[in-house]
Amino acid sequence: MSTNRLVGVLALLVAAVVPAAAQSAEAEVRAAVDRYNSAFVSKNLPALKALLAPDIVLYEHSVRNIGLDDVWEHHLRPEVQAFTDTKAEFTDVRVWVAGDVALVTRLYSIRAVMDGRPIDARGNETMGWMRRDGQWKAIHIHYSHPCPRQPQPSRS
Repeated sequence: MSTNRLVGVLALLVAAVVPAAAQSAEAEVRAAVDRYNSAFVSKNLPALKALLAPDIVLYEHSVRNIGLDDVWEHHLRPEVQAFTDTKAEFTDVRVWVAGDVALVTRLYSIRAVMDGRPIDARGNETMGWMRRDGQWKAIHIHYSHPCPRQPQPSRS
């Protein structure tokens, strides 16, 4: 086999492997996010907590929680425990992966009952994920109010 042909074959192999690895990492992140969603809705607290990194940071509107203990004890656990009849929908899910770091953005709609009051929360969510010891863990979660799309200017 000539050198040029060998280089061409190797280039094709690399081109095939790199996108496959990226797709595999993206699929892994999407699977981790699906596990997070499932644990949240089903109130599986051990599974939900297991997906959070020790150094997680969570922002929700005017609340800022730093570290797993703060996030868990003062935000996620009490909130998830208080919700009943939880229904969640996530749309416009986008995933970017670079090595062992991933960014997920999505729109959320959560309906539940909390202390006898109906909750209808909608907004934007950004999640940062990091692969540590082969497992994807949430390192950052940020919830914000919905951003309605502005009407596009008409083209005359």
